[in-house]
Amino acid sequence: MPRLRRSLLRRYRLFAPRLFRRGLWLLALLLLCDGIAALCFPQLQAALSLNAPPGQPQNGARSLVVTPMETGPGTRTLATDTFRRADQLYWGTASDGHPWQADANHLRYFAILDGAGVIHAPDQPQTCTALLGPSVANVEITVSASLSRFGPSVLGVVLRWSDAGDFYLLYLDGQNLGLARAMDGMLTPLQVVAFPARAGALYTFRFRAVGARLFAMVWPTGQPALSDWQISLSDDALNSGQAGIRVFTQKSAQVKVTAFTEVEL
Repeated sequence: MPRLRRSLLRRYRLFAPRLFRRGLWLLALLLLCDGIAALCFPQLQAALSLNAPPGQPQNGARSLVVTPMETGPGTRTLATDTFRRADQLYWGTASDGHPWQADANHLRYFAILDGAGVIHAPDQPQTCTALLGPSVANVEITVSASLSRFGPSVLGVVLRWSDAGDFYLLYLDGQNLGLARAMDGMLTPLQVVAFPARAGALYTFRFRAVGARLFAMVWPTGQPALSDWQISLSDDALNSGQAGIRVFTQKSAQVKVTAFTEVEL
């Protein structure tokens, strides 16, 4: 036993300095990697966040600062309606002289009443569309409207409408503000944000499409507009089309539209 103990001690004295040096190198390497990770992780996280799919904003991310809707240089008013005309069946001709299109001038649910464009819904589910203005690519609309009863009724506006199966829809369902794309008859949600809406209250929609970028917000009519877009995303599926209003109503829900303006950007 004493001989074996002396042999082990000699081996330990021989290899201990080498093991100690390797341990120091390993510790230094670990500290270096930790420092690199601390420096690079924020940039890596930011790079990954840029690849997030549309409709999935990162926590804490802010949208672009909103500029006021103007009709100065670089813009052109395409359509406008104040609805201040005599009571009548259908929506007829807008205050800018252009006729309303789609369902607005042939479905009997549409009427002008007390200075508003009204859609009287039947008890059965009914989807109604009203279009105004030409087909364009880069455009912005503001629409003030109310819905007497949300759920399942939905109040919405559309951009880049080419037919009943292809358009962008910005809508209020009573609990959320949502942006969806209809393409080849299939409706795909793009982004949804919480926005409780009160039945019968007027809300102003602002919806913009420039190239592949879509921007949207909504706020109570009569109050100051928001300073940030609530929805901001990219989608290049639809390039141009008309603008207008699209609603889904049932159980005698009533829509009132008091203002519509469209400008080309």
